This record gives sequence, C-alpha cells and structure tokens, in this order.
Amino acid sequence: MKASKLRVLLGTGSLVLPLAFATSLACAQTAFDQANPPRIEIANPVFNFGTALEGQHVTHDFVIKNSGRTELVITNVRTSCGCTVASPAKQHLSPGESVELPVTFDTSFQKGAKVREITIFTNDPKSPQTIVTLQGTVKLLVEADPSEINFDKVRFGSAANRELIISDLTGGKDFHIGSITNSNSNLKVTRSPRPDGKPGARLDVALLGSMPIGPFDDTIDVVSNRRPLQVHVFGQITGDLNLEPAQISFGIVPHGESALRILKLTNDSAKPVQVTAVSSSNQSVDARVEPIAAGKEYKITVELRKNTPDGQLRGQLAIKTDSPTQATLTVPFYGIVGSFEG
Repeated sequence: MKASKLRVLLGTGSLVLPLAFATSLACAQTAFDQANPPRIEIANPVFNFGTALEGQHVTHDFVIKNSGRTELVITNVRTSCGCTVASPAKQHLSPGESVELPVTFDTSFQKGAKVREITIFTNDPKSPQTIVTLQGTVKLLVEADPSEINFDKVRFGSAANRELIISDLTGGKDFHIGSITNSNSNLKVTRSPRPDGKPGARLDVALLGSMPIGPFDDTIDVVSNRRPLQVHVFGQITGDLNLEPAQISFGIVPHGESALRILKLTNDSAKPVQVTAVSSSNQSVDARVEPIAAGKEYKITVELRKNTPDGQLRGQLAIKTDSPTQATLTVPFYGIVGSFEG
C-alpha cells in the first residue's frame, strides 16, 4: 500500500511530501504560534483631556501596536456611555505593526469629573480584553443655583416662594438669556437682574395657592446664547386628609402566601370626614376600613390574597370620602410574588 502524500507548490514546480511530514510541519507552525503569541501594546492607555466646556467633543487617537511575533487580530471594540469610537483602519496587525483607534467623547449634558472606558478585544492570549481610558473634567457653560427646586410639603391653599440664580460659567461678556417658560399655571416664574450685577438672571418661582392637592412637578426651560437649561421643580400639596405611608410595598412574597400592610388615614380638619368606600384596581389585593376615632382617624388593612399568581404586582387603592376637597385618595401598591424573574 502506498503511503499518503501531499503535493506542495514550489514556484513553477511542485514537491510531493508524505502526509505525515506535512502534518508535522503544521504542528510545528502551531507550536511556534503558541510559543510566540501576538501581544497588544498601548503605550499610553489613559488620556487626560484636562478641562473641557460642556458641549465640546473631546477627541483622541489611541495607538495599538502588535509587539508579538505573530498576527494580532482586533475582533471588537466596545465603549462605555458617552463615547463614539471609529473603527481602526486595520483589524489585522503584523508583528511590529501599529494602528490608530480614534475616540470621541461628547460632553453635552455632562458635568464634573468624568471617566470613559473603551474595551478592545483581541486574540492576545494574555490580554484578550484591553481597556483604554478618557478622563477629565467637564465644565458647565450655564448653571442654575440651586440645580432643582423642591418645595417639599405645602398645605393646600398656601403660597410659597423660591429663588433661583442663573450664571454664565464661561467668563465671556456677551452672555444673554432669552425666553423663560414653564407649563404648570400654578407656578409663576418672574425674572429680574441678578442682585450682584453679574451677567445672568434671578428667577423668583412662586407656588400659587391654587395648586391642587397631591404631588406636582414642572420644568423651567431657560434659553440662552450658551446652551438651553432646564430646572426641575417639584413638591407635594397636602390637605386635611393624610395617608401614611403614601404607597404600599409588599416586597417579595413567597409563592402561594398572603401578606398584610396597614395604612393610617388621619383628618386634620375640625369637620369629621367619613370613608365611604375602598376599592382596588387589582383583584389580588383587598382592603377593609376600621374607624379608630370616628371622623378623625381610620385604619385601612390591605391584604394580598393567598395563591396570587407569580410575577410583578402593581395597582392602586381608591379611597372614597365625603370630603369636599379630597373626595378620592389614591395609594399605589407594588411587589413581586413567588420566583418571578425579569
């Protein structure tokens, strides 16, 4: 029987080699590759861009080099939030070869110290994932002080005021503010010059007594020649009737079991208030009312029924009263039943 052979091309001719010898050559090549793997090398893996003004695009080219003795393959590049990475011009680098990896960081709506990481995936057996980093500080163009307005709890019918200062942080002399708007008619925003005479504005934010009972939130939109600015305004209007807690969490309830939670409804007015009904938006949750002090205080027992199907639980209670200003109080509830995941 003839031994298996392999024909190898040699220029214009050819050479017939025994198959076993050819296999031996392939094994030798594999052994060489394993003994002399590719090596990713990045001389400066951290780039500190110092300070950048908000809205600028910080760019930098990281240099990837193959310092090994066999081919380096760049298989993927992933970024953390806020960066854009252009693909390198080459994904296959011969020994000693280098390629640039362009990275851009959009600083819009960023502020303070920032760190952004880019992960490079290669066939380097010792460093299959290599991280390069952009870091520095983003300086705002325009600032609101305070950055948000919290009116906290305000009694229904009462008024409240907060002050807001708008500043230009660029140091320029051409700063000017355009329109200032908000959507809630129960919040009135009045503009005046800053008391220190600097560029910008002072905003007086007035919460009117007409704001209805319950939580509220709004956004003040400020237009300037630097960038738009948004200031969140929020709080809660309280009435004579108050619920504690304001929402119900059943937490994680084991499969098939029930759970109880207690609400306390108090009436701070001089006139007695009756609870006329309690209903639930979810049939797995019941509620019953018990007067503690007639017309003044009530205990509401909220029960999650046994054998409620596994999964997320959400809904709300509607508590009906004979109060002319708070005829319906709502209480959200939520939880997880059984072994639900996701």
